[in-house]
Amino acid sequence: MTFEEHEKKLMRFFDGEMDTRERSEFKIHMESCETCRNMLQDMSSLKEVTDSMRVADLPEVVWEKYWNGIYNRIERSVAWLLFIVGALILNVYWIYRVITDPKIYTVVGLGIVLMAVGFAVLFLSVLREKIVVNKADRYISEVDR
Repeated sequence: MTFEEHEKKLMRFFDGEMDTRERSEFKIHMESCETCRNMLQDMSSLKEVTDSMRVADLPEVVWEKYWNGIYNRIERSVAWLLFIVGALILNVYWIYRVITDPKIYTVVGLGIVLMAVGFAVLFLSVLREKIVVNKADRYISEVDR
């Protein structure tokens, strides 16, 4: 049997996935195989350490930065979406206008408004982030530029 096969059996033994017959056969193998015994000991030690570990609660500042980051991404995604939709409307309308009637102005207005709103949301998003970061980040005030 190859080392990889023994290693797989060792994992099954450790996880309690062997039936009684396989388990007794593998115990017999481990009596004669120092490598498997050492690996089982290492796995047991690792399991003890990982079972005793607990995830620390994050400070409120970390959660605040996390949620601000998500808010910024959503805000900017919406702004870019509005901007792109406005630009697409204008481009499609321009192509349509070239092909057909030059007297339709409402679609151009809608496209311009969507682009302007998207740009304004992007601008305000960046501005708001800069203001929040400058207030919260002590490091920025200590840096000489």
